[in-house]
Amino acid sequence: MDPNRADAGCEMTTRDAAIVIGPWLDDLVRRHRDRRPQRFKPLGRIPALAAAALGLLWAGEAVAHIKWFAPYDLDKPPTPIAEVISRDFIYLFLLSTMCVYAFFWIDRLVYRQKFFAERLGRLTISQDMAFLVMRVATSILFSALFIYDLTDRSFYLTPELLTHDPAIKWIHLLIAISVWYRPTAILAGIGILILYVLAVRAHGMYHLLDYPIFVGIGVYFALANFGKSLWVTLRYVTLYATTGITILWGSFEKWGYPNWTYPLLEKTEWLLMGMSPQFYMILAGFVEFNIGFILLSSASIFSRLIAFGLAALFFLAVFEFGIIDAIGHLMIMTVLGLLTVRGPTDARYFLVLSDKSLWTEAYFMTGLYMLALNIMFLAYYGLYYLLQHPAG
Repeated sequence: MDPNRADAGCEMTTRDAAIVIGPWLDDLVRRHRDRRPQRFKPLGRIPALAAAALGLLWAGEAVAHIKWFAPYDLDKPPTPIAEVISRDFIYLFLLSTMCVYAFFWIDRLVYRQKFFAERLGRLTISQDMAFLVMRVATSILFSALFIYDLTDRSFYLTPELLTHDPAIKWIHLLIAISVWYRPTAILAGIGILILYVLAVRAHGMYHLLDYPIFVGIGVYFALANFGKSLWVTLRYVTLYATTGITILWGSFEKWGYPNWTYPLLEKTEWLLMGMSPQFYMILAGFVEFNIGFILLSSASIFSRLIAFGLAALFFLAVFEFGIIDAIGHLMIMTVLGLLTVRGPTDARYFLVLSDKSLWTEAYFMTGLYMLALNIMFLAYYGLYYLLQHPAG
């Protein structure tokens, strides 16, 4: 097949999608203006949604973990897929697909032109400095958990994973101390993995699927004494991959369990920016999923910029949600900071198709995006019935 014709087909698909989405955006503005008073003037079509997406991230809800601040019940199954895939969901999916295509066309262009590549190479921190940053952050986290253990509120790894086991505080203290020394860092890694397993036993495997990042951190420290480049690469690939998957998985909570967040939105109505709560949650899910996917697959400077922006948003959310949010998100902020100053590993470049046109490569990445969304959908719902309600 002629590549030029294939590229032309890709462009035609994008134009067709734009024709379909355009009238919906006009209708969307009218419908949501009628549902609730607008606090912001409509900005147009795609710019309006882009501003809303940035606004909801700035507001903090898209990066806050609702289980830490509101009641939740995993005994109730997630919203049926037939109800999740509403008209708004379909059109936002089409719009996000167009945005992903445009992003990866630009991303691969920047990568091929090597924009800022030389300067970034000079600014990249060493592996030893990155390891020090991880050790400091991990020590702070588990020292804070140990202090919480001395009160009536003790938890394994995150604020909602409560425990009354008196031995947990000693594991926290062991991790906080052992992580400071490279020879004993393996103990910290094993300790984190043990805490994850104990949390699974107490709260269920499905619940702990929210936090694969802690598996990545455990592996990162457990392999710290293996100095060969292959092991170093494996440590960072695992750390970055589990962080990205944590973000991807969290987006589905906004679609599967939006009712958990509605009470928070009622108390902080300014977060909605004139949108209905239902539409807000759909948009928040897409924003979070797209960011997670881009973090895992961008090949250019954009991966660092987005990691920096997301880390800054997590940091700013602390001012809205307090110390609990700071403790819960400390490690994800640290990993995003490392991705910013150290850059991604070479492993992600297997997704780069340097011998193809930009149009074809963007088309390939858009296909991976749609595949990832479908796989995560099947995993989120399928694993619920396998792990949370196996007899259901």
